[in-house]
Amino acid sequence: MRFRLPMLALAGMLLLPQAASAQTVITYEDAVRIALDQNVALRRAQNSLELQATSLSQARAARLPNLNFSTSTGRNWGLQFDLTTGRLETSSSDRFSLSASSGVTLFDGFAMGANVDQAEAALEAQEFSLENSKQATVLAVGSEYLQVFLDQQQIRIQEENLAAQQQQLERIVEFVRVGQRPISDQYVQEVQVANAEASLLTAQRSLQLSESRLINTLQLDPLESWIFQAPSPDDIELTLRSYNPDELLRTAYAQRQDLKASEFLITAAEAGITVAKSSRLPRVSLSAGASTSYSSFGRDPLTGQTASFDDQLADNRSRNIGLNLSLPIFNRFQTRNSVERAQVQLSNARLDLENIRQSIALDVRQAYLDYQTAVKRLEVTEKQVQSARQALEVEQARYDVASSTLVELTQARASFVDAESQRLSAIAQFYFQQTLIEFYLGALSADNPLF
Repeated sequence: MRFRLPMLALAGMLLLPQAASAQTVITYEDAVRIALDQNVALRRAQNSLELQATSLSQARAARLPNLNFSTSTGRNWGLQFDLTTGRLETSSSDRFSLSASSGVTLFDGFAMGANVDQAEAALEAQEFSLENSKQATVLAVGSEYLQVFLDQQQIRIQEENLAAQQQQLERIVEFVRVGQRPISDQYVQEVQVANAEASLLTAQRSLQLSESRLINTLQLDPLESWIFQAPSPDDIELTLRSYNPDELLRTAYAQRQDLKASEFLITAAEAGITVAKSSRLPRVSLSAGASTSYSSFGRDPLTGQTASFDDQLADNRSRNIGLNLSLPIFNRFQTRNSVERAQVQLSNARLDLENIRQSIALDVRQAYLDYQTAVKRLEVTEKQVQSARQALEVEQARYDVASSTLVELTQARASFVDAESQRLSAIAQFYFQQTLIEFYLGALSADNPLF
């Protein structure tokens, strides 16, 4: 039909840029691998882990002694006191000095050990958080890939529907030509063909949006052309799993990465209290140093001549060692306030842990119920497709012998298309619920297949 050409041409123009350039095929496994390597949120979590590892290294290094070396040199002009003559004279002099010092904290109220414990616990928490972020990334990729799969199959359904509607229009035109059907049936069917074309365009746009979201998640180049490969529904084997809700919850409590991270944050908060209380105790440190110097005013007491550079450095050597004790008496309640803040942080960490446990229980229970619903929906939609196909075949046969109206045939075809769409949606939801349960159990892995 002539009036359909502009719409089909428009669809071709929309799809032409994708077809013209080289296309890279990406499977689900490829998508997961790329996401784990490129996802921005995951890379930030990795950076946070590296920062926490640096904090631990710094806490451990605080136990070591420090070592400092310094040197200086200079020249003075003007009125100066000459030790040899005992008079003030206008002259110039050179000077040079060397010094080295070291210090180590022997006791700081157990703060250094607690700082190490706190940093180690925080690092463990960050490692579990990173693992949880990886699982969340796999879940996000799985969800978006399933949406791409669903949209791809919706296009197939709409293409088949458009072909069937066009074929039906050709038959009706022939019926009208021989006088078996009124011209109004032809007009109505032309509307159905146009509606089918519009539905196909909508499905194509939905796929493009789904692919764009997945491209963004994978941090792929949006100017490149990508094909996300998914299996045909006929090639998918629907394997049902049997779950026990109580066993699911026990497994989640034992495996959830965010729960383990929260437990280590409590350990870190407990160490923080020890750090805060350490300010109440005395501090003991040991220090030592050595120095030497040279001056052009330096004289040999026997000859009165300026002593050599080497002789002065050897003669002017000095050493020191000291043991320092600091006992806090009153620091304007800073220690008390620090302890109270640390205790509040510990209380909040424990509340966070309890909240996560409650959230896990709710998530696991809801995921279990949703999975049961998804399984039942598979059974229902399979029957719907079979019944709708049979009803369409019957209505088509009745219409061909003038025992049914076009309205009844149109309704039967619409019911069949809707049943197919519902079936695909049920398949996608089924696999998503399986993936979601694995995530809520803390067992979702990049190696887990999506279908």
